[in-house]
Parts: sequence; C-alpha cells; structure tokens
Amino acid sequence: MRPPRIVIVVLSAAVVVITSISMNAFSLFLTPIEASFGWSRTTATVPYVFAMLGWGIGGVLFGKKADDLGTRPVILGGILLMAAGFFGMGLSQNLWQLSLTFGIMTGMAKGACGLVIISLLVAKHYDANSRGLAVSIVQTASPLSPFFLAPLLYFLIGSYDWRVAAMACGVLLLAVAFPFGWIGARDPDPSSARRREPASWGSCLPYLRDRSMLLLFAARFSCGVALFQSVHLVGIALSKDFDHAIGAIAVSVFGIAAAVSAVTFGWLSDRYGRAPMLALTYLFRGLGTLAMSFDMPNPMVFFIVVALAMGPTFGTIAIQNVMFFEMVGPRLAGLMLGLSFIVHQVGSASGPILASVAFDMTGSYDGFMQIMSLILLSSAVMIYIAIRSDDAPLPEPARP
Repeated sequence: MRPPRIVIVVLSAAVVVITSISMNAFSLFLTPIEASFGWSRTTATVPYVFAMLGWGIGGVLFGKKADDLGTRPVILGGILLMAAGFFGMGLSQNLWQLSLTFGIMTGMAKGACGLVIISLLVAKHYDANSRGLAVSIVQTASPLSPFFLAPLLYFLIGSYDWRVAAMACGVLLLAVAFPFGWIGARDPDPSSARRREPASWGSCLPYLRDRSMLLLFAARFSCGVALFQSVHLVGIALSKDFDHAIGAIAVSVFGIAAAVSAVTFGWLSDRYGRAPMLALTYLFRGLGTLAMSFDMPNPMVFFIVVALAMGPTFGTIAIQNVMFFEMVGPRLAGLMLGLSFIVHQVGSASGPILASVAFDMTGSYDGFMQIMSLILLSSAVMIYIAIRSDDAPLPEPARP
C-alpha cells in the first residue's frame, strides 16, 4: 500500500538530508584530509572533483533507469552504493583510493538517491499549481543536511578523526536512510513505468535544440561552478581571519538560509512564474558572492553574506528541476534531469579545483569570487530576458 503523498515528501526529504552529507559537508573533511596526507589544497580537492563528475554521470544513467523502471529500485540501490563508498573512504590510504570511494562511488550514488531522482519522484505526485513548493520542500533537505549533521561530523573529526566520521556516515545511511527510502520511495503508479515502452536515448535530442532548454543548461553550469563556495566555506572563513569554529557555524548558516530560500522561491515560482524567480535567485547569489570577496569586519557580517551568496542556491536548483520536468514531461524527465546534471557537475567539478588553484597561487579566494559574481549576474540577466516560463511541456518528438 502506497503511503499518502505528504508522507512520501517527508520521508524523501529525510533521505535527502542524509544522502546530501556526501557533498555539503566536504568542507569539514577538506582540511583534515589535507593535513593527514600532507597534500596541497588542490590535491585534497581532487576526490571531490571525481565525486562531482560521478554525480553527473550517475544522474544520467540512473535517471534513464528511473524513467524505465521507476524510482524505487534506483533510490534504494543508490543508498547502498553510497554507504559502501563512505566505508571505503574511511579505509582509504592514498589519493586513488579516496578518489574511487568518496569520488566515484559516492558521487555516482548521489545521482541515484540524491535530489535528481527524488525531485523527479515528488514532481510526479503533484500538479503544476503546487509542484514548485512540493519539490522545494524536498530541496530544503539538502542544505539542512549540514545544519543537522555538520555538528556531528565536526565533533567526530575533532574528537577522533575524519575516518571515523566517514564510517559514521556509512552507518547512518544503512540504519536510517535505507529504511526511510524503503517506505517512502513510491511512484504514483509503479506499474506504469514497466508497462510503457522505454524511451530511446535519442528521444531527448529534439528538446536539446530548444532555445529555452539550451539557456537553462548554460545557467545550470554557472550554478554548478558557484558551488565551490560550499566546498571551500571553511577555507574561505580561515582566509577572512576567522577560525575553524566560525567556518563550521557558517556551514550551518548556509544550510538554514538555503532551506528557507528553497521553500520561499519554490512557493513564489508557483505564483509568479518559474523564470523570473529563477533569475532572482541568480541575482542574489551574484551580489552576495561579490560581497564575500571583501574583508569581513566580524563573524556576524560574514554569516549574513554567506546567507545572501549561498542561501538561494537550492532555490535555484529546485526551480530548475521543476522547469526541466515541465518542459519535457514525465516520460523523459529522468533522462533530461540527468543530462542537465552532467552540465551542472562539470561546473561543480571545475569550480572547486579552480578556486583551489587560485588560492594556492594567490593565498586568497577573493579574485575568483569576483569573477564568479559576474558569471552569476550574467546568468540572472540571461534567464530573465530569454527563457520562457510557461508550464506546458515542449512538443514530444514523434516516435519512429
């Protein structure tokens, strides 16, 4: 028996809280891993780069599987793969092992049990008038992950080491996320995916010629690059002459601000259109990133700037996920969301490594953040002017 859709939303959000720990809390792992192996900041960021690329590849592969088979087996399999990745991370002794376990295994698992597939699951349960809010509620789970779990990881890393914290993540996935997913990962009609003829990989090509779709892909790339802030947030705090504790608090501030903004922008997008609200999220992020490049007089100002620069991130992602679903319809939504996340994750892989190179060369993140602010502001203008914001799917290509 399928549970009520509100229960599906709540349990799905709980799963995302736990599975998002792999990416949102990496800034807490970064400096301990760097110190443990004696690596540079750039080298220590390499496993995260592999994770971002694995997330993109996993999003496409598992998105297609979700279109063909339904979301349930994909989500449950992803949780198991992510748990194995964290256990392997805790045992890793060199760069290639860490890149395989945390990078490829955990990254690809994120494409199966993270926001891509779970947003697709929730979108299927709601109509256009309430879909933005429903998806954004699940979206709040990702930034709330560091709010709930960063203090635990900070304690485990400080009291023991980063390996114990990684093992704890694996236990949490098996003991909590998997049972929640078992109950809540339910499609509206699970048999429909098995009855219909699977769409071919080439079915997405006509959609990729649409101007609005191409511009949305371009904007998604800039969103991914800007996520370097979440990876380097503790490092950014240190570069502003604050300590690790302030950096850890900033991670939680990011989580709270992102959760609030996701719900707010999701609700606004249901009422005032997807594209205008999406453009507004990029505007706030661009202005906030510019402000973050300047010196901070005290921690409170730093927290406010973090909320402005990073808070709207998950409002951006929530609206984009809904727009992709509505532009292509449910038959190809998993594949198109996956393709969009390849673009996003190329940006997410590029941003942290470019920021690391900039830091290693200059000792500061400020110049890179100023460039990033221009990219985000340009995305805001492009979206507002050029992307249409209707909820009707694009015409489905004729089947051969």
